[in-house]
Amino acid sequence: MQYGEICLFWCICQIYEWEHPLRKLLKRFIDYFNMITAQQDDYSWSDKLRASIGAGVTVLSIATLNHLFGGLTPEENMVTAVFGVSALCIFLFPDSRLFSPLVLIEANLMASCVAFICEYVFPSTSIGILFAVAGTMGGMYLLKCIHPPAVFLSIFIVMSGTKSYDFAMHPILVDSFILAAASFFNKALVKKLG
Repeated sequence: MQYGEICLFWCICQIYEWEHPLRKLLKRFIDYFNMITAQQDDYSWSDKLRASIGAGVTVLSIATLNHLFGGLTPEENMVTAVFGVSALCIFLFPDSRLFSPLVLIEANLMASCVAFICEYVFPSTSIGILFAVAGTMGGMYLLKCIHPPAVFLSIFIVMSGTKSYDFAMHPILVDSFILAAASFFNKALVKKLG
């Protein structure tokens, strides 16, 4: 059974209150995962609204600039997804050093440079991804600029086959500046409201 089938089976058992032998096993399975899973933070409505609107406006700004500058293939334009993850994290975790303005710029530029090197050196995408992830993680530790979405960025660059260093200027650097500005303004807003 796949996870979706298990959930459907569980729902049917709940609705009809069947005493199937798997029901007890599924209940124990679900209770176990509820026990080991960390509870999510409880955000206020103002925080939810700030994060939703802030991330949405940031991603809209990035997508608009990428469209206006043009010249990106559809595969390269998917970099917006990477920056969308960063934008959401900026607004969800405003006090985290992982999403501070300078860290965003350093980590994204370093990840793109490592990925370009891996794209040139390794003919296989799978091997390139392996070394891009390892190189990006090592570089972020050495530079003390840990930013988890930067690893996703390096994977994306290797997978898309982008070999132009101009890609590091636009969209990587330009979009990183937008993220840095969003992080700066979000931190200022949180200090003012809180």
